[in-house]
Amino acid sequence: MMITPDIWFTLYTLSKKGAIHGKTILTTRELGEIMAISQQTASRRISFCVNKGYVARVHTVDGMLLQITDKGREELMQIMTSLEIAFTPPQDEIVIEGQIVTGLGEGAYYIDVYSAKLKNALGFKPHLGTLNVRISNDESRKAVGRMKNSPPLVLTGFRHKGRTFGDVICYRVKVNDEIEAAIVIAQRTHHSDEILEVVAPVDIRSSLKLNDDDNVRLTLIPLHLAT
Repeated sequence: MMITPDIWFTLYTLSKKGAIHGKTILTTRELGEIMAISQQTASRRISFCVNKGYVARVHTVDGMLLQITDKGREELMQIMTSLEIAFTPPQDEIVIEGQIVTGLGEGAYYIDVYSAKLKNALGFKPHLGTLNVRISNDESRKAVGRMKNSPPLVLTGFRHKGRTFGDVICYRVKVNDEIEAAIVIAQRTHHSDEILEVVAPVDIRSSLKLNDDDNVRLTLIPLHLAT
């Protein structure tokens, strides 16, 4: 569920003051003046954001030292995606064709690490493994370019067991007009631009009886039509 407008506007205001990429010092009086609300209301909203884990707060003699957390950033990214969808005009169907190839064997590990974020963004628990698709022709390469100009779902990076995992962007697709899935593009990847990784709630290879070199068709599902 998306956050309420008052909390979104609070996070938005903090982001404009630099609280996404660093810490900013504000008093509740200053925040209230910026947002055209009372000092008491500003205080309640900050407390709510802190309690929900959207904002980290440290009290100092000069005011509150505030920074938007990864959780708060994800909420803002959802709002940004919703606005991008609203401003994006309808476009022709985007279809990418390619051949199945064997991956590097790392898909299961990374899907497991990102599993909770993928489930939250896509609405399904991903099968542990990716379907790797090599783009097969120039038309499909152009289709990938058009896809990347469409609003994506963005999974923000995080740290896990001392390792840093970067942002991942996702595009909802339907595989061979049968299985709803998503193309996932990691900020850090060992794959070339010719290879697309696809996740789904099922093992796509087994479900569609696919083997290496078989042709596959990925049809983009615009975000406003995704379930």
